[in-house]
Amino acid sequence: MKLSENKFEILSVLLSLGVATLAKSAVDNRYEAITGKEAPKNPESEDASLGNVILYTALTAAIGVTAKIIVRKYFTKQWKKMDGKVPNHLN
Repeated sequence: MKLSENKFEILSVLLSLGVATLAKSAVDNRYEAITGKEAPKNPESEDASLGNVILYTALTAAIGVTAKIIVRKYFTKQWKKMDGKVPNHLN
């Protein structure tokens, strides 16, 4: 199997989407466990204050982006070990 830049990009995107989904699910579960309320996903909801919506969104974004960066860094490192060609901007 030739490890090309295109394969790297496709797998990287799929992996990033998967990690982002898992991170959001983890934030949802922790939020509900800590507060005892459902995560405020809809800012139009009367059950959630604007502050809670902003807090939830900020936590979700921060944790999701951090997880994606860590996974992409590890994925790139492993890809290079297998002699895969990564996009030039990552060298």
